[in-house]
Amino acid sequence: MITRLGLRSRRTSSRRSHGQALVEFAFVAPIFLLMLFSMIDFGRYVYYVQILNNAAREGARYAIVNGSNSFTPAGPLPNDPAVTAVVRNYAIGVIGDVPLVVESCWKDPKCVPDDPMKVPSNDRGHKVRVAVTFEFHSIIPIVPIPPITITGESTLVINN
Repeated sequence: MITRLGLRSRRTSSRRSHGQALVEFAFVAPIFLLMLFSMIDFGRYVYYVQILNNAAREGARYAIVNGSNSFTPAGPLPNDPAVTAVVRNYAIGVIGDVPLVVESCWKDPKCVPDDPMKVPSNDRGHKVRVAVTFEFHSIIPIVPIPPITITGESTLVINN
């Protein structure tokens, strides 16, 4: 009988430990899932920063290659549609309801404050600045995080 009682007490203690593990999991699982989704969201943020910087760099590269000596010159009017199209093509994976805002300017005193006396021009040696702005929204619905504005920017010298 003593052994039977010992077996019975072991069975009831194992049942109690299963219940205890379930309660511990119920306490730990939400914290673990919040940390997991936070890491995924931070990874998305870093990805968007890199994509927008690359898209701005490619837009500026397009503008410097297609200067005033090119067959298809870009600029010097602000927000050139050809540069905007190149930036949008390189902004792969940027998903959201808020569209990209692309600004391109050629030696405009408001954009590049090096020499305010020069007028916008797409001649060789002048600078072009391309900036891309996007509002990043978190995918975690539990924590109300306000949208974060991400800006990618590139300034290059026109060589054609």
